[in-house]
Amino acid sequence: MIPFNADAVYDVLVAYAGASEQYRDDFRFYMDEPLDRYEWRFQGALGFGGKLYRDARGLRVGCYREDETSERCAMVAATNEALAALSSSSVE
Repeated sequence: MIPFNADAVYDVLVAYAGASEQYRDDFRFYMDEPLDRYEWRFQGALGFGGKLYRDARGLRVGCYREDETSERCAMVAATNEALAALSSSSVE
């Protein structure tokens, strides 16, 4: 499992996907869990289906297909790009 800095990941979710600051502490607990796979619903600007997925490959976000708009798809792509960059820097 790739180690992640919970605050740095949450900063990306806030900046790129509109996650609420009020759940940052909950997110820290989530990131401390030792399990290999997780989904964490943060909602934000991605709607109710806005989730962070964590697995052996790293982190990514997505939303419900029925909630996809061109704006949300761009937001997902930008967030995933930022998460990939963060993942790369945490491995080095």
